[in-house]
Amino acid sequence: RVREAVVSTQSTGKRINLSEMKKEALSSTALQGNLSVLHYSRTALSAVSGSVAGVLGLYGFHGFFFYIFSSLLMSVLLVGKANFNSQRYFLSPWDIWTNGVAGGISTFILFWTFLYGLVHVY
Repeated sequence: RVREAVVSTQSTGKRINLSEMKKEALSSTALQGNLSVLHYSRTALSAVSGSVAGVLGLYGFHGFFFYIFSSLLMSVLLVGKANFNSQRYFLSPWDIWTNGVAGGISTFILFWTFLYGLVHVY
């Protein structure tokens, strides 16, 4: 039978299992690099999805729903790329889902309106 290692803290006397304390050490440089790649990916996604929405002639809420759909699709693909363990690469599991989504909306609108006007108005 395997025994769990137990540590007693000196200040409180509380006993803590080492298995509870066992956390993966994360490199701040790697985390910053991962967030940088995520930000670049979101910006590129915003430009491409805005271009596609403009060329397809989407307008109103249909365009925004297209952005939300493409952003969710990219998040699902990134979670799959991380082997469904996003906490290994980011501090929070929500970073893949939320980081850069609100900031990318302005890039999306820029490309969306530019290409919509270029293809459908002129």
